[in-house]
Amino acid sequence: MLMTREIGIYVNNWIFGNASLTDVISRVSKIGFDGIELVGEPAVYNGAEVRKLVEDNGLEVISICGMHPGPEPGDLRLLSHPDVAEREKAIDYVKACVDLAVETGARSVLVVPSLVGQPEVLTSKEEDIQRAIESLQKAAVYAEEHKIILTIEPINRYEVGLINSVDDAIAMAKAVDNPYVRIMGDTFHMQIEEGDGIPNAIRRAGSYWFQHLHVADNTRQAPGLGNMPWREIIRALHDIDYEGGISCEPLPKGKAPYDARSGNIPKEQLDRDLKLGLEFLRREQEIVLGML
Repeated sequence: MLMTREIGIYVNNWIFGNASLTDVISRVSKIGFDGIELVGEPAVYNGAEVRKLVEDNGLEVISICGMHPGPEPGDLRLLSHPDVAEREKAIDYVKACVDLAVETGARSVLVVPSLVGQPEVLTSKEEDIQRAIESLQKAAVYAEEHKIILTIEPINRYEVGLINSVDDAIAMAKAVDNPYVRIMGDTFHMQIEEGDGIPNAIRRAGSYWFQHLHVADNTRQAPGLGNMPWREIIRALHDIDYEGGISCEPLPKGKAPYDARSGNIPKEQLDRDLKLGLEFLRREQEIVLGML
């Protein structure tokens, strides 16, 4: 039986740059999102305060977005690092994100086994992957104790060196062999790496493995401003009885992730594009639900 519930639509707060969380929550609520995905910075956020803030505004936190590397020089958070001490730091970081997930009511924590923006391998791809698997096995024990899902994010080959596709992520999750380690997708990266198309990749993964989704159009702008097959993507999510949420990560035309993290995207432009993308996704989902 196909799922007929409406999938919640959220927005990742890293795209708001250095705006305060209070400001972000106010804007997100006014635009009409169901909640946020919270940047994985456990030292920055008080989980209880975050939860109260979002709930007071009728929102929720869907996921903690692990950041690999961190914002400070030397803060690698690298699960595949050749040095044992560095790997232990990365494992401790994931555990801290799990704690933040528990405190905020999030269902999952995003993890990237290598460094975003650095596609080079460290020793060899096989050795790097094995170290990442061992690190995730340790972090997964903690995640399982707290009933928080770790979602491995595949990122395109031009930005990371280890896990690029849905199949790559599933293979690593299977090797970790813990029910609290699953995978996720990101439409911007999937358009590059999934040769049979995003909807087919979602269906191949299925409801067990596929637990979270980041979205932006093929131009990395808000959904509806490019040519991504959104109706087919949403239909695929419903076809697998998807349990997660849709988390928006769009960037205005001409802007890079680094512009967003440093707060160099005009507030009015970002909010306008987010509203457009949200309304577009809601319309597409209504059409899909009417077809089921």
